[in-house]
Amino acid sequence: MFLLLLVLIQSSLGSHSYFQGVELLSDVNYTQGFSVIPACFVNPDACAKGPQFRLYNPFSTAPNASASWQMAQWDSHSNISTNGTFVHDGKIEGMQWLSEDKRFILFQDSRLQISVNGYHEYQGKYRTPDEPWVALLIQQSIGKSAGSVSLNQVTELRWNLDIQLLYMDQHIQPGYNPNIHAGQFPLYMTIQNLSPGDPDYGKYFWLGICLYDDRFPMSPLYVNGDKGTGALIYQPAFSNFANVSVQNGSIVHVTGNMMPFVRLGLEAAVERGFLNSTDLSKYYVGGMNIGWEVTGLNNGTIEIGNFSLKQYTAQNPKSYEFNQDGDTEGWKLAFNSNASGSNPSNGKWILSLPNEYSYVSSPEVMIDASVVKKVIIRTNYNMLQLHWTRNHKELFNKNDRFRSELENDGKCKEHILDLSNHPHWYGIVRRFRIDSVRQDNTTDFIIDYIRFSPS
Repeated sequence: MFLLLLVLIQSSLGSHSYFQGVELLSDVNYTQGFSVIPACFVNPDACAKGPQFRLYNPFSTAPNASASWQMAQWDSHSNISTNGTFVHDGKIEGMQWLSEDKRFILFQDSRLQISVNGYHEYQGKYRTPDEPWVALLIQQSIGKSAGSVSLNQVTELRWNLDIQLLYMDQHIQPGYNPNIHAGQFPLYMTIQNLSPGDPDYGKYFWLGICLYDDRFPMSPLYVNGDKGTGALIYQPAFSNFANVSVQNGSIVHVTGNMMPFVRLGLEAAVERGFLNSTDLSKYYVGGMNIGWEVTGLNNGTIEIGNFSLKQYTAQNPKSYEFNQDGDTEGWKLAFNSNASGSNPSNGKWILSLPNEYSYVSSPEVMIDASVVKKVIIRTNYNMLQLHWTRNHKELFNKNDRFRSELENDGKCKEHILDLSNHPHWYGIVRRFRIDSVRQDNTTDFIIDYIRFSPS
């Protein structure tokens, strides 16, 4: 049953398909547009249960189907119009929908621009602490039907997106209180108990990343109850997911494994009485949302793109592509390697290896050797040796290794290490080590990617 969910990608550079995890977001290119919850300032709950209207993607050629994505206009005074207009941002065409209080643009390349005018929504007057606040979000349900598995099986739960602040005017005036007046752009998922028959079935906590907050360059850790839903909010510091503030206006790539924070959030939820169990086998990703929550007079626009939520398991592991400059994805140089100036750049990790004893080692992984049969490493070296271990520490047995040698033509090439008949390739592999085998005077060891294949 589980193998039906595996995603295999055919490489354009090599001949082998490889595991790429499970994408938990449905319709990442918004081909079916958005089902919109009407705005009801007086009674938002009634609108949430009532009829919805649709924003269609004019660039999509996919057959018409129901929309996976919802748009929510919580506590807004106006409904976004269904009459879209074509716009162009100098890069590509987009479709724009708007009202007096908000604007939403879907571009042909699947970027989204989301704008809220808090000054107009609140008629230029600050809201009081007890009044509701305006939100413009997109959201979707996930759960078991979208491929979420129980979180005790998940090795990584990884967000990826690009985000850019295009415009912000806080409209600060007398009466401003930063404790209650702000413009925020959070990203949340729910970690939900979906264990049938459990007393906590259906209960959840919010696991979030505050991508932008006008009060903080990098949002800090936040743990508190949510009055609206009665669930705990666990929001790790933004520095766990990016090293640049969205406030500076550049495109910021946000990525990070949420599993350590799933565990911390569950512990906090149980300690504070929101949930009763930290048993990961009971919990799944229940749903998500992203967008503006505006409690001040902020008028802001944010753009997002390349949006993804990937789930990795021991049977469907993460590949290492080194596509983000400076990000080694947990791999490290070891034993007399010169680390200076050797971070990944332009999709390749170029390592300066001063001697034959240099190697790179992986982060802790979980690889099911009964499913994963091949390790694919694209590098410029014609000889290398792969070591693996089933223990959590970097202790390698001389029997748990495989040597690969290809033609020495000086070009990057795929080493396809077929371990299917290796007598010591079994169980759950926890770490790898790659020894480069130097020839001639070559010192730069280039790693393009490390992938895993079933056959």
